[in-house]
Amino acid sequence: MNIPFVPADPSNYYPGRGGNSIKYIVMHYTANDGDTDEGNAHYFQGAGRRASAHYFVDEDSVTQSVRDNDAAWHCGGALESSHHPLRGICMNRNSLGVEMCSDIVGGKYTITPQTVDRAVELVKYLMAKYGIDVDHVVRHYDVTGKLCPEPWVRDESLWRKFKARLTAPVEPEPKKEDKVVEKKNVMLNGKTYTCECITRDEVNYIKMRSLEQAGFTVSYDAVRKLPSITAPQCRTFVPNGDETVQQAVDMLQESAGLESKTIDYLLRYQWGEDLVKKLAKAVK
Repeated sequence: MNIPFVPADPSNYYPGRGGNSIKYIVMHYTANDGDTDEGNAHYFQGAGRRASAHYFVDEDSVTQSVRDNDAAWHCGGALESSHHPLRGICMNRNSLGVEMCSDIVGGKYTITPQTVDRAVELVKYLMAKYGIDVDHVVRHYDVTGKLCPEPWVRDESLWRKFKARLTAPVEPEPKKEDKVVEKKNVMLNGKTYTCECITRDEVNYIKMRSLEQAGFTVSYDAVRKLPSITAPQCRTFVPNGDETVQQAVDMLQESAGLESKTIDYLLRYQWGEDLVKKLAKAVK
């Protein structure tokens, strides 16, 4: 992730981790109304705040305030309730602190779905980076008993849903499949052929290999590294001739390679149609 860094004042965190590795990610909320990640990060640039977090998250972005290899002051302090199962286990020196921006709606704190989305993205990234399993993603509430993040303490289902998203497989974006429709009759050089077509955005595309039946040469130019299509000799039509004459003309063009102007010359002969049929029979 490309996360901007706005450094907190050095008086607000411990430099280094005292030899401890990162084992936990602790989730918090800012307990503000309509704040932003950037605003919080700039606030902690001031000296003497006596608190800090590694990351601040809002609806559309994330800002880092303390480097991962330094210990932010985010989950220490006095116990605030009887719920503190990770007291003395999860500490500032072995954890990362993630603060989610909040809003007040109807007199209650809330964390918007968009902010939760950004938090999921960030936490999954940090889990992968440091090899942290989902059981080591905890709330501030689980460490000191503080009602933080308050919406996730008040409604445990929100916390469970967040945790579930951290291990849910990433759903691939739906692939826009090419759909091979029924074989369609297509007129190529005046003659009808049955071709396989692909439909995309209500436009039909003929498969290149289908052109071969109409005399096109389909190949691959290894020098230019491009597919190659060579058109057949153009078909000569017999406007007033019967089908047998047209078939004879097609035979002469395909088998003998006669050009259109040669066919036209033969057909202008007094007995041209008979002549063309005899020639076609001879080369068949």
